[in-house]
Amino acid sequence: MRGGGRAHRSGWDFWSYATLGASLVFLLLLVYPLVRLLLASFLPEAGTFAAAGEDFGFFDTYIHFFSSRYYYSTLYNSFFVATLAAIFSLVIGTIVAYIVSRIRIPGRLLLRVAVVMVFVSPPFIGAYAWVLLLGRMGIITRVVQMIGITLPDIYGWRGIVLVFTLQAFPFVFLLVSSGLKSIDQSLEDAAVNLGRTHLGAFFTVFLPLMIPSISTGALLVFVTAFADFGTPMIIGEGFRVLSQTVYTSFINEFGGNPRFASTLAVLMLIVTISALLIQRNIARRWSFGQEAVTPLRTITASRPVTIAASVVVYGIVIAASLPSITIIVSSFLRSVGPMLLPEFTLEGYTRAVRLPRALRNTAVFASTATVLCVLTGTIMGYVVSRRRGRVPAMIDSVSMVPYAVAGVVLGVALLISFGGRPFYLTGTGTILVLAYFIRRLPYTVRSTAGMLHQTGVQTEEASINLGVPPGRTFLKITVPIISPSIIAGALLTWATVSREFNSTVMLYSGRTRTLSVEVFGYVLYGSFGQASVVGTVLLLVAVIPIILMFRLFGRGEESLV
Repeated sequence: MRGGGRAHRSGWDFWSYATLGASLVFLLLLVYPLVRLLLASFLPEAGTFAAAGEDFGFFDTYIHFFSSRYYYSTLYNSFFVATLAAIFSLVIGTIVAYIVSRIRIPGRLLLRVAVVMVFVSPPFIGAYAWVLLLGRMGIITRVVQMIGITLPDIYGWRGIVLVFTLQAFPFVFLLVSSGLKSIDQSLEDAAVNLGRTHLGAFFTVFLPLMIPSISTGALLVFVTAFADFGTPMIIGEGFRVLSQTVYTSFINEFGGNPRFASTLAVLMLIVTISALLIQRNIARRWSFGQEAVTPLRTITASRPVTIAASVVVYGIVIAASLPSITIIVSSFLRSVGPMLLPEFTLEGYTRAVRLPRALRNTAVFASTATVLCVLTGTIMGYVVSRRRGRVPAMIDSVSMVPYAVAGVVLGVALLISFGGRPFYLTGTGTILVLAYFIRRLPYTVRSTAGMLHQTGVQTEEASINLGVPPGRTFLKITVPIISPSIIAGALLTWATVSREFNSTVMLYSGRTRTLSVEVFGYVLYGSFGQASVVGTVLLLVAVIPIILMFRLFGRGEESLV
């Protein structure tokens, strides 16, 4: 599609400037901070808060990291728990997705809603809730002790893997469910006619076709587990991970030299970007571009199989939902210090004096970041789906990078880049909004691009041929057509931004505390009652936009991926 007049003769039209603007956004808010982060790990003077008079070798911090067991063990620990969480999540998520999608069991819609609730709940909420349930004085721990049973300790790497697995398996569930919907029924029929059972067809036909979806789920689980530090800080005790060390190193050295924290952040970035590249290569090799003409049918299994499948699925989903249920119930219990008493009351909500400010900050920052994501992401989605050339292809590739940049890494990078002169954004709402914007921009970009790939260009071309400029054509023709995807992307962005923790905890100040930071602070200080109150509000803030998306547009959970 071409513009007319002077813009056409000069070779530049609305979309040329839009492409340039999209490139500048990523250069300024993603590439520049990550380059500054890399430089800060080598050169103290490259960091905003470099200490004067310190003499370091170029690779000193890296040598120090790999020569000290205290530090390099955290890298191994992060790999260990993230890999285990990815493996267990793949197994559990695939099993649950297959059963819910294929076998006619009671309450399938309820199960899907429960999985979505787990998906949108903040990760560290699960750790805190499991402490209430399986901690040394937890509810379940005390109940089973009364009958003479001693449960394993929730603290340490086993508890971390448990929390990561139950929190992250919805990634795999959503992606595998979506992948199953793209498989044609004729493939299974052919396999059954050749002697395969339904389960055999799953392993020999379905799994190879769903490798892109499964690998994406594995990537998301691995990166999420590798990057999270709230969960290890709450239940890790002596088990330290790399993300936790990044946080403590930067906080301890704030105002001095953040060089070592930058080094740790760079190592995290290398791991997560490598995981992204490996996944993209796997997905490209196993992409078959198939589309379902006749979707897979649900199976009416025998009564024993249906009962067994229901027990497995309901057991997993209930276990994953327990943290959210525990938080909500605990918010209505009377609390005395760290103790929760079996007495229902609204006292926790009336005493939550810091809740209004945290809720207001969350709403303002999330709304501002969402508006920026919608405005910028919609244009970027058009650029990557409609424009051709190296620059749009580069934007398409770079738009995936925020998925793999851990929140703590981005927080350190933004502080180094914009925390000091001439910006001085440390602790401000502006730097939080920038972090939320660049981290969640891919949601709107992918949502818009996906819709445009399914939409023809004939109407837009007709409008331009009638003399309407490209920019006005986009606003009057294209935007109304793709508005459902834009709004759905906005709701999903708002839900995920409102619960963002890993980058927030690196960037906030007393004036800009959000709901997620408040919950974390109360947990660390042992105020479990107040943590439950704020956590319940946070769950509602994150879940309501998802419910609106489902009700307004009739979309299923596949719209989340």
